Amino acid sequence: MRSQIISALVCLLLFLSCNQSSKREADQEIKNQESFPVTSDSIWKNQKWMQAINTKNLELLSSLYTENAMVLSENGVDLANREAILELVPKVDFVVKSVSTTKRIQANDSYDYEIGSFINKDDVLAKHLIIWNTTNNGGKRELEFIMETDKSKVNLEDIDKQRAQWMRLCNAHDAKSLIETMYSENTMYYNRGRLLTGRNDLVKEYEYMNNPQYQLSLEPIIVEPVTGSIVYEMGQCKGSYNGKYILIWQQNENGIWQVLFDSNI
Repeated sequence: MRSQIISALVCLLLFLSCNQSSKREADQEIKNQESFPVTSDSIWKNQKWMQAINTKNLELLSSLYTENAMVLSENGVDLANREAILELVPKVDFVVKSVSTTKRIQANDSYDYEIGSFINKDDVLAKHLIIWNTTNNGGKRELEFIMETDKSKVNLEDIDKQRAQWMRLCNAHDAKSLIETMYSENTMYYNRGRLLTGRNDLVKEYEYMNNPQYQLSLEPIIVEPVTGSIVYEMGQCKGSYNGKYILIWQQNENGIWQVLFDSNI
């Protein structure tokens, strides 16, 4: 009788062990399915971008950008389309020593957002924010915002306070007050190939927020300081709109953080 009990316990332990092992393998497979395609695509595409830049391979470079791709900075639109990018690259002594992805998230079935960085030949670190167009099983850069970093410190609690104020004004259903208070005069808004500049155009774009039923909250996924006056943010909207968002915060001459760039594809 005792031997039968021991045998039964051994079988039970083996079953539980195998079951737990299978569960771990299944959980790991889910994690791989969730993270590996995005991570590997980021690495591969960014390495190809570095190769194209360094070798001045315009054919390769062209394949990495959409036709309407643009490059932005705190000054506004630096390069307005792929043709302008391809025209500039052979003329400049720009070499990339390394490139990396800090965080990449899926915005929807057609777009990914990425925050990352690269180091140039002079060992200067720049941070990029990229909107990837992932349609047709591809992955092309549709928009880049690029800034060289500095060693300045940023109190991210100030960004938290401004984000909370943004939500209060948004949920007060007064788009005009929201834009005039929280956005810089030269603010930029991007949505599926359209770039709006200035507060007036954005007030018109955000008129739907005046609907008394409209409610929205912003939950940051990553907040990345770039300089003492520029901070990148990617996050999740919840409420009347449940997509991902990008905000680039800029500190103005009065020390107030305002939105320089906004996208909610």
